[in-house]
Amino acid sequence: MTFPSMIFFGLFLFGFKVLGQEEASPKDRLIVESLIRLNRFDVSENEKWKASVLRYVRSLRSQEEYFDLVEQFSIVEEVPELVRLVEKDATTAEASQAVKLIFHFGEHKKLSKLLFSASKENASSIITLIGFVKTPESRKLLESFEAMNEPALFDSNNAPARLFTSEDIELLSARNGNVKKGRVVFQKFCFSCHKAGNLGMDFGPGLSEIGDKLPKSELILSIVKPNAGISFDYEGWTVETKEGDILSGIVSEADEDLIVRMVGGLSQRIKKADITKQTKMEISLMPEGLHLAMSEMDLVDLIEFLSNLRK
Repeated sequence: MTFPSMIFFGLFLFGFKVLGQEEASPKDRLIVESLIRLNRFDVSENEKWKASVLRYVRSLRSQEEYFDLVEQFSIVEEVPELVRLVEKDATTAEASQAVKLIFHFGEHKKLSKLLFSASKENASSIITLIGFVKTPESRKLLESFEAMNEPALFDSNNAPARLFTSEDIELLSARNGNVKKGRVVFQKFCFSCHKAGNLGMDFGPGLSEIGDKLPKSELILSIVKPNAGISFDYEGWTVETKEGDILSGIVSEADEDLIVRMVGGLSQRIKKADITKQTKMEISLMPEGLHLAMSEMDLVDLIEFLSNLRK
């Protein structure tokens, strides 16, 4: 290939890349930052602004800021990407944020389609995420799915862990589990609320050294009866806004805002002036009956994993 041909071929490839994958420019970033400072989040009537916002937001898909901007600018065009994140791995913090936004945009029918076509394992993880979205639509979706598919979520060879008495708990705590399998169970059921070493989300009480603090029987009890003892600074609150939104989570205050940290690593800042009601929850943010979604062996393995988390 001659030198001029090589130059032409290189330019052709460069042009193909630009056309095939449009990237955000410094100007796009400047436009977005200016809009944020001006609180101008409705760009529907300005095609140039809208295009800049879309390019910039899509360039941040792998970053935390992505979800905030999708919500702030109401970028419904990103719903397919949000659904893809849930389909790819419903046990990640990104999937948790994606589910919240899908409901926020009223696009839960797309999530319903994914849920009903998902594998048993992925469906269970998606159900967990939907359960953290406290809206009438999320409840209806869960009820609809459970009515048609609940038996399929459980392994027919392993009955759910049903613990009714202290004797049941003592017998289960005497069994030995598999730490590696317990780690998998933790990632499936506990990742969105608790941090254990480098696993999970920093929302509920940390579990990195829980094996030094609680015996197996009390670990089981904390899962079976989460309302028996709610840790200080982890009390839940329900916050209602003028727009009719209802948020549940752990509350902290800024000067003029209230920050609600929600399950799954989500957080939302609300102007105090926009709050109509704030109520302290009498029950734990951790759902009761979580152990019923596990097989008995799953629970044994989970407790083995937790009891081995030490200094």
